Amino acid sequence: MTLSNIQQRIPNRYVLGLLRFFGLFNAFILRANLSIAIVAMVTPMNETTSNNIMPAGFLATKYGGRILFGGSIGLCAFLTLFTPLCAQAGSEALIFLRLLEGLVSTCAYPALHDIWSKWAPKSDKSTFATFAFSGAYLGTFIILMFGGVIAADWSWEWAFYLSGLFCLVWTAIRFYFTAELPSTHETISEEEAKYIEENRDQAISQIDTIPWKDIFTSLPVWAIIAVHFGTNWSLFLIFNEFPTFLVKSLGFRVDSADSMAALLWLLLPVTVYAAGIISD
Repeated sequence: MTLSNIQQRIPNRYVLGLLRFFGLFNAFILRANLSIAIVAMVTPMNETTSNNIMPAGFLATKYGGRILFGGSIGLCAFLTLFTPLCAQAGSEALIFLRLLEGLVSTCAYPALHDIWSKWAPKSDKSTFATFAFSGAYLGTFIILMFGGVIAADWSWEWAFYLSGLFCLVWTAIRFYFTAELPSTHETISEEEAKYIEENRDQAISQIDTIPWKDIFTSLPVWAIIAVHFGTNWSLFLIFNEFPTFLVKSLGFRVDSADSMAALLWLLLPVTVYAAGIISD
């Protein structure tokens, strides 16, 4: 069976969902690699990244989520390859590089929402979105489980080289198999394209006025912000500090400490995806 025949048999929105899953899988590998490699590098230092400091949602609406999603992760992967060089140059160079990585990777989530607004039928939108989100937590689990082994048995530099190269390969595959809209995809069937077009949410026009007052005075919006803030605070505190705590305070080896930290992320992909199915 040829590759084209396989593409015709599998609905393209499912292929797209799998690629988005590995997109966030890769994005969080790139975020987590320093938190596990830093234990084997030098004395503890602060990691500085940037989150959502760019109007990525507007960029995705204007230029399309396909380019922004793949481009942001691909560029972050390319910058990751320079981490060992910047680390050897000094903490200032490393912090600047991580700032750049945070700046470009912040586009991933807004771009993902733009993509699903064009590709996901309303009845499956939460399922597709949370399936992609679960890739982020599985990526964290994988890099924490095996990153410490790589740093201990090879060298800490390889934690960055392997993750960067893997993400660049994904970027090339993703651009080859995806399109901005169902109507412009080369291999999608007319039946699937029509089904998506007729059952997706109506897109917001670029000339529509954004109701800023209604947004900032909405209690549900502030409730979501509070939950998201608390969730990310706890997740990234564990994300960045737990491996170092296990090694420096409790005396764990680097490889065993990262494996222990990885267990905290094991069930998250399942629960996140299950929540999406329940929501739909």
